[in-house]
Amino acid sequence: MSTVVADRPFRLRTSWRPAHLVGLTALTAYSTGIGWQAQLVSYPLYRAVPASDFLAYHAQYDRAIPLVVIVPGFLTFLTCAAFPWTRPAAVSRRLAGVVAAGGLVSLVATVAWAIPMHDRLDRIGQSAATIDSLLDANLVRSLALTASTAALLVATSRITRAIR
Repeated sequence: MSTVVADRPFRLRTSWRPAHLVGLTALTAYSTGIGWQAQLVSYPLYRAVPASDFLAYHAQYDRAIPLVVIVPGFLTFLTCAAFPWTRPAAVSRRLAGVVAAGGLVSLVATVAWAIPMHDRLDRIGQSAATIDSLLDANLVRSLALTASTAALLVATSRITRAIR
């Protein structure tokens, strides 16, 4: 079946790429939601924990997040970064570049900034400056993921329209 997208003909083939696009869109939207929840709820609430209880609280937080936050987050960062090579042919390189940039920025903000701030909180306990820095790192990550999600939603809508 042939169709036209943006005045360019292309052939829709049964392939893993459209399914990958839909799955990546859902995963990235999920990780974006987690990022904004942390930005607006979880990290600000670090200040509400009494300083004497903070180390235990943060250790419990660290134990609770691997399957809900860490695994989907890193899967999102890496699959977004690889999207220029896994994109369906109907998705522009420019749109794929936005997705990849969001994944790479999120990965760097997490590894080089957010994780060291969490490690610092594990070592020294509650610290307003460290929480502020963690919020800054998470804001960068959340904005980058938001850009990736928006680009993926555009790509998904274009593919969906092309199939109809």
